Amino acid sequence: MRSRDSRFNTPAEMLVRLVFAARYFLFFAGAFFSASALHQGSLYVALEALVFFAAMFAGHRWLKRGNKLVECNRAMEVMFRGDATPDDEDGLAALLSRREALERRRGQPGFDPWEVQAVRREINDYVRAHPESTGRFDGWR
Repeated sequence: MRSRDSRFNTPAEMLVRLVFAARYFLFFAGAFFSASALHQGSLYVALEALVFFAAMFAGHRWLKRGNKLVECNRAMEVMFRGDATPDDEDGLAALLSRREALERRRGQPGFDPWEVQAVRREINDYVRAHPESTGRFDGWR
């Protein structure tokens, strides 16, 4: 099944998602190996735990340096809260497309300026009801 918007499924975005998820695995693996090293008294297992923690920290720094950490955390919060769905973003995109199509018809016979105003109000109401849906369009100017 192909995604409607391939910008969010580029290899770079997939790598960001992988590194973000791997941080949690690496943390728990490092914690498990640390507890195991304390229980066994093994320096080798403690070094393995240190490697897991170093990899987790490196992934964290890489995400933070690329300004992707905040975006990933916000997306995860929205996912667990259940506030935004892809339908919400598609709804906003559909309203914006509708407004754009109306603006292209401006000046032609049969153009209704009040219809444009009605769509603008719908967009305003939608954004007020779903403020998280504008995250996809941040930085577009």
